[in-house]
Amino acid sequence: MKRESQPGSFGASCHLSSPALEPPVTRWCICLVLLTAACNQPRRVTVLASIPGLTPSAGPAAGFAFVALPYNRDSLVAAFEGRAATTRPSTDALDSLFAKYRAPFAAYTALVAEAGRYADSLSALKQRVDSMPRTGAEYAGAYGRWTGIRDTMRLLDAQTARARAALEAARPAFVARSESLRTAIRNWQDSTYHGYDAAVDSLVRARQRVPVADTTDASGAAVIELRGNPWWIYARSWDPADPNAEWYWNVPVTSDTVRLDATTARNRPRY
Repeated sequence: MKRESQPGSFGASCHLSSPALEPPVTRWCICLVLLTAACNQPRRVTVLASIPGLTPSAGPAAGFAFVALPYNRDSLVAAFEGRAATTRPSTDALDSLFAKYRAPFAAYTALVAEAGRYADSLSALKQRVDSMPRTGAEYAGAYGRWTGIRDTMRLLDAQTARARAALEAARPAFVARSESLRTAIRNWQDSTYHGYDAAVDSLVRARQRVPVADTTDASGAAVIELRGNPWWIYARSWDPADPNAEWYWNVPVTSDTVRLDATTARNRPRY
């Protein structure tokens, strides 16, 4: 908890054994000591992760890494950008390239995901069919469903092959045109964010609270202990629907539960 007094002044003014202290001042010092101790008590915060597009039906994301930061990362980034020597290069041309490349990429990944779901169903049904007596009443129906899924997968395989060919055809032109544009943005970032790590170190030392890194368990949850205030949960995840975009979280900790999902994320380009 932040104290406004100068270093060393707290101990001098709150020496409770000093006869010079009046009772009201003594009571104020006791309250301040108790309040400081309460603010430094660890509290348990549950982080729940559900990454858009990464899990079916926006289910829990296991093994998802995040960091609890004792400072607002967005504010720090904005401060560095506000003092930049030059303006940020325009991203219009690059955004246009991203949009054109997104369509063949999304078509291919959607077909791959659909084929994966059918493959799981086919495998489970195959095991069931193999365990049935061929003269049983249910065998014919189960075998018919299995052949239907098998035929659907053959069609999907052909569609996936065509989608992959379209993606590979679009890749060379995209890379050739985007690389120089990305280089200009990265050069600006290198110049603008110079000294960022040193600024983070200074903030951490000043607040006497180090970042806390963790990973969600099989249920998509993690419980961490945090001391004092404020805190933010920071994380990133790739966007399965767009190779040039990411999901970004910088969520303030205002309760005992923090959700990392589509409602608390920003989808942004990866330059």
